[in-house]
Amino acid sequence: MARLVLNHLSDSTYRQLAVEANKRNVNVSELAVILLELAVADLAAGPSAQPAASPRPRDPK
Repeated sequence: MARLVLNHLSDSTYRQLAVEANKRNVNVSELAVILLELAVADLAAGPSAQPAASPRPRDPK
């Protein structure tokens, strides 16, 4: 699962994840899986746990 998560990250996101994993002295794959589990748990909690999306401004024409 960790490889699947890491393969879908952009280069800059992977670098940020690697830096944070290094700061915490953990494997980057472990940190990716933990963050994915937290995100899934947050989504499963329902819409009340997520901030309301702000509407996008209209494109002036």
